[in-house]
Amino acid sequence: MRRYPFDEMERMMEQMRRAVYEGRTGLPAFDAGNRGINLSLDEDDDGYVVVADVPGFEKEEIDLRFEDGSLSVEASHETSEEDGVSARHHARHVHERIHVPGEIIEEEIAASYHNGVLEVHLPTPESVDDEDPGTRIDID
Repeated sequence: MRRYPFDEMERMMEQMRRAVYEGRTGLPAFDAGNRGINLSLDEDDDGYVVVADVPGFEKEEIDLRFEDGSLSVEASHETSEEDGVSARHHARHVHERIHVPGEIIEEEIAASYHNGVLEVHLPTPESVDDEDPGTRIDID
């Protein structure tokens, strides 16, 4: 009886998939949670506020950068477990970038991280609207 040529390949792919999901390869186990970061950008009186959900990371594992008008959030976390017979390695890495419209005072950017929520304040220069608008002239 002749087997379909792709049966063997499908069997091998399934074995690899199981090995990766179960962490038996010695490589980092696949984490279905390795999606992007949920980011929101809002504007307030002082500028912009970016709120990012990055649960499961320590503050030291988060790299936050502002460059070329974009805010970049990158976080990496690795763990290893040994049970005497085998070792399991887990790695989680997320990265997201968001463009911030308008001019930002980079020296005054401030960030805080509490309970898995990163909050970044991006101050903008005072707007032209705050300056003296001059005298209104009525047209006859």
